[in-house]
Amino acid sequence: MSNLVVRKVETPQELEDAQEVRCRVFIEEQGISREEELDGLDLSSEHIIAYADNVPVGTARIRYKDGVKAKLERVAVLRSYRGRGIGKEIVEASMGLARANGAVEAVLGAQQYTIRFYEKLGFQQTGEPFEEAGIPHIAMTRGL
Repeated sequence: MSNLVVRKVETPQELEDAQEVRCRVFIEEQGISREEELDGLDLSSEHIIAYADNVPVGTARIRYKDGVKAKLERVAVLRSYRGRGIGKEIVEASMGLARANGAVEAVLGAQQYTIRFYEKLGFQQTGEPFEEAGIPHIAMTRGL
């Protein structure tokens, strides 16, 4: 991958690109319903978008709770681009943005098969496993 750009979403086109990545990963690949995925919270959230050679390949959404907690959601990388460090870049960009906005803690619900990925990035499991959209998850947290 010669040209990876990971940045905060600033334009309607970038948000559309982020939603397209999520639709491909969560709706087409994982079978989550469109209503559940496109939940109406995108316009009140911040987003990170990753482009490889100008093609949108990854994204994440950040929502803030109580001003100090950043909830990382909808972290997605297109299947053919996984295993190249793009997810790590997206999470690190998300954490940097959250820190810049005054958050002191990051929380997320990790799909169970991604737990090791998040642990390598400093997240720790909290609580019991739970199901979301029919997929097993575990709550994880990390200080910023």
